[in-house]
Amino acid sequence: MDVHLALYVAIGFVAQLIDGAIGMGYGVIATTVLVASGMPPAMASAAVHVTKMPTGIASGLSHWKFRNVDWALCRKLILPGIAGGIVGASVIAWLPLQIVRPLAALYLGIMGVLVILRAIRWKGTASFGQPHGRPGFIGLLGGLFDSFGGGWGPIVTTSLVMQGREPRYAVGSANAAEPIIAAVQAAVFAVWLGTGTLTTIGSAAFAIMFGALAGAPVAAFLVNKLPGRLIAGAVGVTLIGVNIPTVLSLIDRLL
Repeated sequence: MDVHLALYVAIGFVAQLIDGAIGMGYGVIATTVLVASGMPPAMASAAVHVTKMPTGIASGLSHWKFRNVDWALCRKLILPGIAGGIVGASVIAWLPLQIVRPLAALYLGIMGVLVILRAIRWKGTASFGQPHGRPGFIGLLGGLFDSFGGGWGPIVTTSLVMQGREPRYAVGSANAAEPIIAAVQAAVFAVWLGTGTLTTIGSAAFAIMFGALAGAPVAAFLVNKLPGRLIAGAVGVTLIGVNIPTVLSLIDRLL
């Protein structure tokens, strides 16, 4: 195997390992790698959503096997997520990322701080109490920002945890719903960018997908075993770490 393709396989494995364990990371990491390799942002996002279909199914089935999925919650996320995905994919096909990505990064960074505060005050599963809020609205926002390069996991998982849901069910349910939203987004990208986009995304994207398929069952096992406090803390740290550069860049431009 070509050394570059082997690297992409490793990136896909690590990205899915992170995503499946803490509910985020695959889309952000895969999109970043593809853009860095020279692929236009809209095409990179389209490519990632194509790869999310098989990897998402593998991840969802793995979480189902380890009983991490709340199917009632999953159903509440799907239709709003589809609606948000249609709008988001249409927007990114026409608008430059520098307009929408800083706003998403700012939101996610704030959510990361809030989740870390919750992890610090953690008192076990009982600290969540009765879940509150509207998962449908979260699904709508997740589908919308996911089209910009990986917002489904960060927004949906983080927001569900903030609503008082157990992290393992937040991660598992979000992962189970994701491939359906990704399929719709890929179809929308095909309409705006041309169907050829979905068949010419390159060997790099397929190598990332191959690695992700291998990482999915390992991640589902980890999220079933890791303490909820650790998962919540990792979610917050990941959100802040990924989005700080974009937020700082936005502040610098405003000043």
